Amino acid sequence: MSKKLLISALLILLIFTAKQVTSEEINSADGDDNENSSIAADSTDALTVFSAKIKDKTVYVNWKVLNPKEISYFEVYRLDPRKKDYKKINDDRISKDDFFEKASESDKGMLYMYNYEDSPERDGVYYYKLKGFTGNGAVVFEADELKIGITGIKNFRIDQNTPNPFNPTTNISYELFDASYVKLKIFDLIGKEIVTLVDANQTKGTYTVTFDASKYANLTSGIYFYKLETERYSEVKKMILTK
Repeated sequence: MSKKLLISALLILLIFTAKQVTSEEINSADGDDNENSSIAADSTDALTVFSAKIKDKTVYVNWKVLNPKEISYFEVYRLDPRKKDYKKINDDRISKDDFFEKASESDKGMLYMYNYEDSPERDGVYYYKLKGFTGNGAVVFEADELKIGITGIKNFRIDQNTPNPFNPTTNISYELFDASYVKLKIFDLIGKEIVTLVDANQTKGTYTVTFDASKYANLTSGIYFYKLETERYSEVKKMILTK
């Protein structure tokens, strides 16, 4: 055999072998994908998404579960910026049937989507966790910690006056989350100021102020307003005087 023929034969053999190897590698890769798809399709109670977003000072915690079977309910936990332990924040159980949407996830089964709304009382960085439970309280899964920051929340909380309706006195309670200059005023229905109950710097804490309508002879039965104002925010609430 001539050298040219020998070299040609060797080249053909190399090309043929390379094609075989490439074909085997492709077949092997396809086999792995099929195996993974099979495992995913058989998965149950698989948490696929755990996320959060902020809108209008409300945190929306979202999660998705693939083929929930063992799970009976969920619990959402939050770590407060000023505390070091997680507390459950949903008052009632979030049932597996409380999903807001359900959709087919190609050949993997049914994907259930859930949502929980949280309204923190102050600015800060919050951490959330999620747990799924069986009907007898066994933990099916616990999600990794989720972190989100929120700003623009009032630096105080003001409660509804008690009693309400009232005659002649009522108590107005509020909590300051930080030290602040505070004004608390009472207005009539047309916005005319009746009295300033507080006008001072106050430290962080809880306060209660009494409004005595009997001190103002011209006040009649009807709707009145009280306004709490700090250096950053203000809030108005309604109260009713009955005589």
